[in-house]
Formats: sequence, structure tokens, C-alpha cells
Amino acid sequence: MERPLHELKRRARSRYLPGLEPPAIAAELGLDAAQVAAWAAAGRWAQRRRVWFSDPRGAAATLRELLGRRVEELAAGGLVGPKEADELAKIGATCARLEKEGYDLKAAAVEVCERLAALAAEQETDPQRLTWLAGLLDRFFCRLVEEG
Repeated sequence: MERPLHELKRRARSRYLPGLEPPAIAAELGLDAAQVAAWAAAGRWAQRRRVWFSDPRGAAATLRELLGRRVEELAAGGLVGPKEADELAKIGATCARLEKEGYDLKAAAVEVCERLAALAAEQETDPQRLTWLAGLLDRFFCRLVEEG
């Protein structure tokens, strides 16, 4: 069964924020890289990413994702030695420190919008309503950017 376009777009955006680029996202989700790049440009995803990374919690979330990927790689290859264990401990300590710091209101708004979009995708079955919500959230973010 094919996933609805709004769901693919939401998943692509959720992969873009923490650092994946359109070609990697396209490969992961089975999409055309040009389509993902077009969505990113139209939705100002790069600006959202900058806001996301400007907040310690966004940076910590990205580091946690990196840590998880690294642990999976090391575990799959049986390559967890002293050097790798130290690397993982440093990433974990940095995440913990960042999570204790304050946050930026604009970054918090981006996070809330992403969570709302994810919740709507889980709960709502009407594609028109989901498309409307996605457009509303995009306009909300654009207004945040314009208002500085």
C-alpha cells in the first residue's frame, strides 16, 4: 500500500531537521531526491534546521540520533573497544549537558509543530485535513521567520 504524499513529506521533513540531506532522505524513503529538495525549499526546511540546531535540545536530539546510529554500527560489527566506548561516552555526556541548558522560543515552536504533525499523522485519516494542517504549520513557521 502506498503511503499518502503528506505522510511522505512529513517523514522527509522529520529526517531533514536532524541533518540528513535530500539524497539520503530520498534513498531511505524511496523518493526522488529532486522532489525532497523541492519540498525542502518550499517549506523552508533549511531555516527550520538552523532554528533546530540553535537550540541545545535540538542539538542534543541530533547527537542522540548519531549516538544511536554509531552504537548500531559498532554492535553489528562487534567493534566496541576502548576508543569507541570513550567516543560514545563523550557523545552521551554532551547530550546530557545540552539537555540541561535553556531553549530558544522559536526552536521550541518548531519542535511543537513537528510533534503536532506526527500526532496528526497517527490520529487523522482524512488526507485533506492533514494537508490543511501541514499548510497551516508551514505558514506558521514562515510567520515566525518573518517576525524574527
